[in-house]
Formats: sequence, C-alpha cells, structure tokens
Amino acid sequence: MDHALAILNSLADPGASETVKRRDAEIRGYISGTGDMPQASKAALRDDPRRAFEVIDPSTNSIGYLYVIDMMMTTGSLPSNFGKRAVMDKIVVFLTHFDPVQIRYAGGPFRQLLDTISSGTWFSPAVAIELLSIAILRIDPTGTIFTSTHLNLARLAVESNVLEPALEVLDKEITCYPIMASTREARDARDSRPLCDPSLTPAGYVSTATGLTSSFKSGHVLEYNYFRSLAYLSRREWGKAFAALEQVVTHPIKDRGVSKVMADCHKRWVLVGLLKSGKNPVLPSYTSAQPIATYNSLSAEYKTLATLFVSPQAKQLKELAEQNEEIWQEDVTASLIAEVLSAYQKWQIINLRKIFTEVSIGQVRRLTCSAQTGEQLETDEDVISLIQSMLASGMLNGTLEIDGTAGSFLKFGGAASVLTEENFAREIATSHARITALNTQYKDVNDRLSEKKEYVKYMVVEQRRADKEGPDAGVGFDSQIEDEDLMTGIMAHG
Repeated sequence: MDHALAILNSLADPGASETVKRRDAEIRGYISGTGDMPQASKAALRDDPRRAFEVIDPSTNSIGYLYVIDMMMTTGSLPSNFGKRAVMDKIVVFLTHFDPVQIRYAGGPFRQLLDTISSGTWFSPAVAIELLSIAILRIDPTGTIFTSTHLNLARLAVESNVLEPALEVLDKEITCYPIMASTREARDARDSRPLCDPSLTPAGYVSTATGLTSSFKSGHVLEYNYFRSLAYLSRREWGKAFAALEQVVTHPIKDRGVSKVMADCHKRWVLVGLLKSGKNPVLPSYTSAQPIATYNSLSAEYKTLATLFVSPQAKQLKELAEQNEEIWQEDVTASLIAEVLSAYQKWQIINLRKIFTEVSIGQVRRLTCSAQTGEQLETDEDVISLIQSMLASGMLNGTLEIDGTAGSFLKFGGAASVLTEENFAREIATSHARITALNTQYKDVNDRLSEKKEYVKYMVVEQRRADKEGPDAGVGFDSQIEDEDLMTGIMAHG
C-alpha cells in the first residue's frame, strides 16, 4: 500500500514547473509510472482505497484520484469496507474539483467515467445530469465544441425529463467539432503544443486522440439537436426549439437522401415556427436544394396547415386538423397541433396591432376566431380572459382597461421601459463580452482552417488562376468540403 501511495503522490505541484514543456514531461512521466505499478501494489490499493482518497487532493492531483476511482469502478467487486455509496461520494468530489488541464492527459478514463454516469447505473438521473453538465463545462468553459458526452447528456435529460441541470450546456451554441484521430489529415491538423499549454483552445485538446470524446458521425449531431429541441418544446421555449430544429433541417448533406430525423424535425419546425412568430417559416437561403424538395413532399399537410394559420379561415384550419388526426398521431405531433390551434386566435389578436393602437374588447371578439371551435368567442368575458392570459405570459405587450360603463379596451404597446445608467452600462458590457468571445472563436477557427493542407493548396491554385484569369465569383473552397469534413473542426453552419 505504501508503495502504491508513493507512486500516486509523486506528481509535482503545478506551481513547481518552470516551463510548459517541463510540466508536460512531468505529467507524462507520472502517467507512465502509474501504468508500471506492480500488481501487488495495485491489489493492496484495490482492497483498501480509503487511505489513497484521504491523501490525494483531486484539485492538485486529478490523475491520481481518477486512477483510484477507475480502479474501483472497473473491479469485479468492491471491498467490504468501501462500498458503492462511498465510491459515488468520491466521484462527486472528483467531478466538482478536478483540474481540467491534468484531465487532458487522462481523457480516456475520464470519458469512460462520464459514460458510466450517463448510463444511469450509478446515480439517479438528476444527479447524473448535474455531474455531466459540470464536467463538460469544466473541460470546456466556452461550451462551443461538441463531444460524445453532449449527446449522452441530452438523451438522458429528455428521457428522464430532468431538464433544468442540463440547460446550461444545451443553451451553448456549438461552433466546432473535434478532430477525429483516425486519418492522416487529422493527425496533420493536430496542435503541436503540449496539452498543458495555457494558450490552447478547447479545439486543441478535445479530440478522440486525447480520449475526451469518442468518435461520432454527423447523425449523432442531428440527434443531439433533436433532443435539444424536445427539451425546449417541453418547456414551451419556442424560439430555442425553433433554432435547434433548424440546425437539423439545414444540416449539410452530400449525395445522400434526407434522413428520417431531418424529415421529422422539419414537420415540427413548421409548427414551432407558427408558435414562435405567428408566420409560416421560410428555410434559410443556405439550405440545400435536395432536402427542400423532400421536405415539400413529406410535409405537405403541415405546409397546408401553416397557410391556413396565417389566414382568417379558422373553420377550415380546424377541419384540416381534424381530417389529418391519424397523420399527427403517426408523426407524434398531435400535441404540437393542439398548441397551434390554441395559438391561432392569440396571434390574430397580436396582429390587430398592425391596424389599431387601441381596440375595444367587442371588436376583438368580432374580428378574431378560435381555431379550436371555428367560431368567435361567445362573450366579451371570454376575450378578456384570453387577453389576460396572454399578458401574463408575456406573449402580448399591452394593457387591458376594464370599465363596466365606458367599455373595455386593449391598448397595444404598454409602457416603454427606460434603462437606468447602471443597467445601460451592464448591457454595453454584456454586448462587448459577446463580441470579444465571438472574435476569439473566429480567430481560432480561421487559424485551424488556414493550417489545413487542402485549404493551403486551394489558395495556391486560386491565386495562380486569379493571376491568369482575374477574380471569379464561382465555386469556392467551402463547396468542396465533404460532409465528413464537418467533423474535423470546421465552423458549424447554421
């Protein structure tokens, strides 16, 4: 046991290293030493890990602490004096205190720990999701690079309906994908700086080579955004759900048909677009022609419904929804259809602001209809109740004046909010921080793209052509990138 503890405690204090290269050599030597630990020492450690957990500080020696946890979790049976609950407690301590830089060197065991947690065999979903979210953001505080753990987190959150702990990760915008280690191009694209270099961005150390993510395909990215959309839909956050669905339906494809998840998401995208803005959504200009044609065919009933939604034909909208109930049930969109029917009259009321600044409740009742009944609301009290719910939810901006003598009125617009000097300064600081973060991401992506040999070769050829023929607005480098190249660190589109 003493020999094992001596080896595990041999990692020098991070502050003792004078240079990045020296620290890199120390960590790699330490990992080599733990791998060469005698079997007798390992057995002694496995039989009684309590002393190891007591003397190793996970914040300064994360690799050694993880080594003991990994040994406990992969062993056939736990010692009688250190059961599963004790290991779980140590895992919680580790994931909330580990040194993110050291874990870059132990990415494989670290990811395996996260995979085990996401399987639901050790922790309850609520605890597992909290731990996964903490781990993801400690490794990559920007939250901008996708990993296999992101998909595990999103799936577990949706399937268990425990969403709140996962939102901080799900809300992050993914802008790049890790380098896959299986190709020569990927090896050439690796950053040559040591993993402990403080100037490394997440794209420089989150990869299959370091083990911090397992390999994945473009279909897994689609699945992740689909799960994100389901999380937002359950919370009625239409704007976020719409953005997540749009990332799926506009995902680049090449020489392949539209996948089922893309087709399913397009149907929901149409419905959520109506809920979000009250208008029939239009696909972005960068959407490929092939999926657009497929969507128009597979989502025909949804497109018809969307056309009726922006028309005054409430009765026809109700009838169409009833005639296609089997389709909604088969597509598992019936609940969204119900939301759309419920929102129809609300958006009619909101759109009255294009005509009126103030309108009587009686006029609102005469000018709008319910798609749930196909008729006008029966009483002014029903209209007032509907408007009050819209005001309370924040869907409608205005004021409701109820007067039994003069009549009741809806005034659009509401009181204009005036920012205090302090709040204005806070808004400016927030905007500046966002722009600074965006500039950092842009520079990182630009640097990595410029280092790709394909890009350099392309630029040389283009320069020679331009010298001979002059500039041409034809096909550029982006159009030559294969679909699989999206998985090698290039900025995500959409």
